[in-house]
Amino acid sequence: MSIEQAPYKENREKSLAGIEAYTKEKMPDLDMRYEEVSFVYKEEDKVLGRIVGHVHWDHLSVELFYIEANTRGKGIGTKLLEEVEKIALEKHCKYAFLETMSFNAPVFYQKNGYNILAQIENSPAEGETRYFMKKVLYIE
Repeated sequence: MSIEQAPYKENREKSLAGIEAYTKEKMPDLDMRYEEVSFVYKEEDKVLGRIVGHVHWDHLSVELFYIEANTRGKGIGTKLLEEVEKIALEKHCKYAFLETMSFNAPVFYQKNGYNILAQIENSPAEGETRYFMKKVLYIE
């Protein structure tokens, strides 16, 4: 018996394939889609904001979201978030999910309809909070 370090990308892909096969066996009617979403916000050929995520099963997961510091507070983040949520709605996602930190923008997400599902105090550093947030996109 041994436990060995494995190359991340290969191990992740094989782990995901195994989990997906198991899930399909247990829930054969579940939509097994996994679709990447990725947008940039540009003005005069300059990228001012970026958002990356994926649609999986019944939800949108926002993975990475960045707005250039000198353009924050000007509505760019809201426009990008609305764009990926629009795609999620077109794909019949029920909710959007994301993770953020107290030093990032939890209030921004709350203003855009996200609710805190859970939080971890003193993470990633003493005095900071990690938030897990959800926005209901539609109810069947």
